[in-house]
Amino acid sequence: MKRKLYATFFLMFCLCFAVIQASYVGTWKAGVSRGDFFYYEMYGVFTSSDPNAVVEVPVFEQNSTERVRIDITCVSGSVVHQLYTLQFKNSSETFELSTDLNPNNAGNVNFYDLGVPICAANLKVGDILPTVPLTINETVSMLYSSGERETNLVSWNTSEDWGRCYFDKRTGMLVDLYRVHSFVNQETGVVIYKADVVKMTHSSLWEIR
Repeated sequence: MKRKLYATFFLMFCLCFAVIQASYVGTWKAGVSRGDFFYYEMYGVFTSSDPNAVVEVPVFEQNSTERVRIDITCVSGSVVHQLYTLQFKNSSETFELSTDLNPNNAGNVNFYDLGVPICAANLKVGDILPTVPLTINETVSMLYSSGERETNLVSWNTSEDWGRCYFDKRTGMLVDLYRVHSFVNQETGVVIYKADVVKMTHSSLWEIR
């Protein structure tokens, strides 16, 4: 199951984007600390360009994860260490990941070790993400039960893949992701669309709902 999660995020973020110039950020600081934790829900939705088609979801894509918890276990310079807990219907699994928030170190990233993407704190428009060549498009406000928070929006649009991510500006944590990838059957011309959805549902730092 852990490899399934890795593969999902590999497909989400290891995309063929054009190289984008980033603005300079002097220090890539983490916005989270040891003891912070976050809960997510994640799932995929398959649709077809043929309204009469029956879309068969691959077994490895069938969602059995009820929730994902990320605990921040250590912050060392620009590197954030995390403990993942995947809660399934009848069991759970834990494993450790780490993210280097400095894009200059992206050459050392193993895309299977990305997990839920994390950014440095207080990025501004034009700043680059640490793990893929995408930049912050704009900063917007999102309203939560505990009040408004500034959120950085990242979006992309290619012929086969499009979507958007929202990152909490103060912490750099992902709060919402929606990504669609299209698969074309070369024989029939029918297009299958897979939408990946990741949403933060709970945080130790602010009230989501």
